[in-house]
Amino acid sequence: MNTAVCVFVGMVIGALLVARRARRTAARAEAGEAVLFRVGADLPDEGRRYSLGRVLAGGEFRWIPRWPWTRLRRLPADLLYVRAREATFREMLWLPIGVLVIECASAAGPVRLWARREHAVLIVEMIRRTGTPNLSMP
Repeated sequence: MNTAVCVFVGMVIGALLVARRARRTAARAEAGEAVLFRVGADLPDEGRRYSLGRVLAGGEFRWIPRWPWTRLRRLPADLLYVRAREATFREMLWLPIGVLVIECASAAGPVRLWARREHAVLIVEMIRRTGTPNLSMP
């Protein structure tokens, strides 16, 4: 029982530290610093799972794969924001705690991204700035 309590306390402390770091990163990005956000990407039509990548805060949305062996190598250039939602129970099994799923549309089909809550608004703004201007958005 003592081990279970220690594991639980460690998980709580870890979650608090991750949330604090995400808030600090978002604050630095809003202040204009160049910051990398962790963002996962998925192409559901191709049956892939989320691949980890990074997005540089500010400017245009450009997703960079985290590792050379990542399954998903690049995203379509014409992303359009559709909606942001909570992760489903099935997604919660694979995604980090406290993330939002950002659904986008493109000519190649739907694209799903995950991002920390603190970063989601900034990422959606970057997608909207980069999106194709002549298409109507909901």
